[in-house]
Amino acid sequence: MFNEPVLFLPGTLCDERIWLPVWKQLSLAKRRYVPLQWATSLDDMLALTGDRQVDDEKVHLVGFSMGGYIASKWALENPRYVASLTLIGYNPQGLGIEELKRRKQLLAVLKNGPFKPSSPNYIKNFVHPDALGREDVAGTVADMGDDLGKGTLIAHTESTTPREDLVAPLRKAPFRTNIIAARNDLIASFEVLTAVAAQLNDCTLYPVEEAAHMMLLEKPDDIVSALQQILSKSV
Repeated sequence: MFNEPVLFLPGTLCDERIWLPVWKQLSLAKRRYVPLQWATSLDDMLALTGDRQVDDEKVHLVGFSMGGYIASKWALENPRYVASLTLIGYNPQGLGIEELKRRKQLLAVLKNGPFKPSSPNYIKNFVHPDALGREDVAGTVADMGDDLGKGTLIAHTESTTPREDLVAPLRKAPFRTNIIAARNDLIASFEVLTAVAAQLNDCTLYPVEEAAHMMLLEKPDDIVSALQQILSKSV
């Protein structure tokens, strides 16, 4: 049983369901979830994160995708309360010109038309080809999208665009940063995250094979193994 507090932050258009397969295998005395799906602004997201840290305790932050961005920002603003930072499927380099254009186009489409999260064209951006037929993976992604809706997707996208480059601040931070990266992630490139990890001080990169962006659902055993190693090093 790991006794220090661990905060879990979800990605865009995700809720607790993204973490359930991992939580089932982790023995944590103080597991806390940051419900970013409730937030409608960046300030809301940071406030919700701060609400899960109490008194003068230090917390371990584990952020997936967009949650990695929020975890990084909160950690850099509150370093004395951070025991460690783990980024899963998130590139701290920020958003490039092409990604900013893509997001602008996405917002225009969302605001002027229907959103179909169960569409194969949507799902394939996040799910490994081998997992497209899995209800516990592709089905969960579609269900979260249906339940949270395009309003949440719009709010999440607008609230976290643009994203600044946080590599240099993280390199100078007093806490340890770890990265978990999927080999076939189309959102946060494995090659890019490998290069980023090399730029950070004492950063370990944990690869997840035969998985894409939704690695938490696709390969929870691998994520659990990585987190157990990360947390054990901080005791």
